Amino acid sequence: MKKLFILSSCLLYLSCSTVCFADDVISESDLFTPQEIQQWENEALDKLEEAPIVFDKEENDLAKENSATISGINGKKLGTWSWRDGVICITDSHAKSPLFNNGHAGIVAAAPYYDSVIEANPSDGVQSKYGSWGSRFSGNTVVQLGVKATTVTQDRKAAQWAAKQIGKPYNKSFTNINTRSSFYCSQLVWAAYKDTTGADIGTAAWGTAIHPFELVNNKTQVIYRNRTS
Repeated sequence: MKKLFILSSCLLYLSCSTVCFADDVISESDLFTPQEIQQWENEALDKLEEAPIVFDKEENDLAKENSATISGINGKKLGTWSWRDGVICITDSHAKSPLFNNGHAGIVAAAPYYDSVIEANPSDGVQSKYGSWGSRFSGNTVVQLGVKATTVTQDRKAAQWAAKQIGKPYNKSFTNINTRSSFYCSQLVWAAYKDTTGADIGTAAWGTAIHPFELVNNKTQVIYRNRTS
């Protein structure tokens, strides 16, 4: 577990920055073997593709009335992309370091940012980006998550909070998750729920940093996946 934390924390940092000492540049390959990096990445990506898919909160009551079931390839229903306020978006595409796919996270925006996802990127900080991730990242795995402990109303408040952060810069200090003056992608999503509902959707697996893939855990549930493999 300690080795996993050190590996994942360093990869999270290195994915969006380069550490320089004099004329030397430290990369992932200087710290870890390709086998270690590949093993860690495979384990993280497996969660995106293997987590069971369930009905979203707004769909669940209707499904019970109609005795609907979730079906699909190998029992993994792809579902439908949701524009419900506060739904969490995760993809294995974006923020890639030379050897490691570090993923990306965002939160579906509330009005007036219709049909957009609020996300933090190194190039332009916190912004709303229009279009579904199923289309934007069609060549990669995309999942959407609902938070188990919250209501639809609380999810909307999280989305509204995220919108208030638009224009703030990117946070390159990945262990400083308590700052609210800047954000990285998964920190923004985590903070939106923590500050408005009290729900901590992070885990201890990554120490004090919040990793995009970390948000797929037993506190959330997958409601959409763009593909099964």
